[in-house]
Amino acid sequence: MTDRPLRRRSDLDPQDPFVLRALVVDDDENYRFFLSTLVARFGFQVTTASDGHQALETIAANTPFDLLLVDFEMPRVNGLELITQVRAEERYIDVHAVMITAREDVQTKITALRLGFDDFMTKSDNELAVAAKLSAARRLVTRQRRLDNAVRELYGLATRDELTGLHNRRYFFSEADRILAEGRVVNLVLLDLDDFKAINDTFGHQAGDRVLRDIGAIFMSRTRRGDLVARYGGDEFIMLVGDLGPEEVTAVAHRIVNEISSIEWTVEGSTFCVNIAAGIACSQLIDKSSIAQLLAVADRDLYKIKWLRKHPDLDPSLYEYDTTRQALVVEFMREHTIVRRIRES
Repeated sequence: MTDRPLRRRSDLDPQDPFVLRALVVDDDENYRFFLSTLVARFGFQVTTASDGHQALETIAANTPFDLLLVDFEMPRVNGLELITQVRAEERYIDVHAVMITAREDVQTKITALRLGFDDFMTKSDNELAVAAKLSAARRLVTRQRRLDNAVRELYGLATRDELTGLHNRRYFFSEADRILAEGRVVNLVLLDLDDFKAINDTFGHQAGDRVLRDIGAIFMSRTRRGDLVARYGGDEFIMLVGDLGPEEVTAVAHRIVNEISSIEWTVEGSTFCVNIAAGIACSQLIDKSSIAQLLAVADRDLYKIKWLRKHPDLDPSLYEYDTTRQALVVEFMREHTIVRRIRES
């Protein structure tokens, strides 16, 4: 029988980033059920695995877990081998891991702590003792989650674009890397204003700044809480929209494009509108996609759309992507990778 996630009736949406997730790994079906039921009572969404090999497959295929409870002795991959492989992954460096063992000797516990476990419990522990361990684990996991969120929010405040209030592109790509590493579906939308220089030249830079501020406000009010929006360049914006299919994200992009294009600005008695184009890239359509690949695809899509607008009577097959633009994208992503590695070292 295939193990399934155990949920309490009060559990939130499993895609909610504030839901706590636990993985219980044990080859003893009865003990696995006992522990999973108890863990669920502490508010975790629980997934189970019957051995270390299945656990590694589950970890690779899912959003990161907040708590791991792993049996010491299992077939195929034992608990020590499992934690060694798990800790090698960047997204699991700080996960709270508890070893489950039938052994009482000190050396086993020391080895477990040395290889990456944070705590241990024995199978001879009664329900009250296990509950005490789980209560402490929940406090630690919740505290770490709040700390991580606070750090990200503070970092986000420090990396906002001053004019539009949106994130700047350095923060955007750092967060995009993190989200993509979690294995989530990622859609990139690159948007560019048409002939924005003409607004500055005709009405002045203050009018241009007003347009950019208003567009920034539209992005903040018309996107979901989990969407990530940044000012990519002078008159370019970039969005990361998660957990939607290609058709759905295309509809989102078109809705925003239509809304921005329908706005009228009035400066010194003159009224004007701003056209905007959007290029889209979906991780579902690119095998083992990276942010660099998504950006390149979205950029190509964007500039093909802009070219078709300017040449509506020409055959679309005549379009050729600007290699200069491609070089700029490659150079930016190279710089982003270097900065990220320096920050992480």
